[in-house]
Amino acid sequence: MKTRLFKTAWAIASKYTSFSEALKAAWKTIKLASELKSGVVSFAYTKVDGSIRKAIGTLKDVPATLGVKKVNYSLFTYFDIEADSYRCAKIENLIW
Repeated sequence: MKTRLFKTAWAIASKYTSFSEALKAAWKTIKLASELKSGVVSFAYTKVDGSIRKAIGTLKDVPATLGVKKVNYSLFTYFDIEADSYRCAKIENLIW
C-alpha cells in the first residue's frame, strides 16, 4: 500500500504546490479505493469540461477486464454502477 501511495503522490505532485498536498490527495484516493473494495460508494469529481459528476461505484465483485493494462497512477479507476462499465477520473479532480 505504501508503494502505491508514493507512486500516486509522485504522479500527481506537479498539480499541487507541495508534495505534502499530493500525499494528502493520494491518501484520499487510497481510502476511497478501500471503501469501494468493500461495497458501493457515492462520490463526486470534476469532469474535464468543468461540470461535476456524481458517481455511484464499486470495486467489489466487478467483471474482469480483458488483457493486461499498465497502471496509470494519476487516474482513479472504478466500476460505475449506473453505466455498468469502468470509468476513470483524474485524482486531483476528486471531490468527496
